[in-house]
Amino acid sequence: MSLLEKKDTYNVLTTWAIEKTLLDLGKPTYDKVVDMLKNEYRCYLTDCYEHPEYLNAVLKKLPADSSLAIVVSITNKLKEFLHKEAIRRFLEAIIPIEHEV
Repeated sequence: MSLLEKKDTYNVLTTWAIEKTLLDLGKPTYDKVVDMLKNEYRCYLTDCYEHPEYLNAVLKKLPADSSLAIVVSITNKLKEFLHKEAIRRFLEAIIPIEHEV
């Protein structure tokens, strides 16, 4: 598998994990995160693999329990791929170090 194919595969995996997590929490949560990404960063869920800092920033604006639940769920969905450096870096980038109140 070429580097480009791996990158595309990781993008699809992370996008799936984010989308599934948000939809599991409810359509309003999904819509809110998607709207915030679009309005603040002009990006979509598919861009979060390349720019996890955008997702991190959006999650910090949600209530702490919601953002934590989202990160935990995404991490659980991707945990079998943690041995892949790219997936590990993505997850490290979305983990909220400090939550703005």
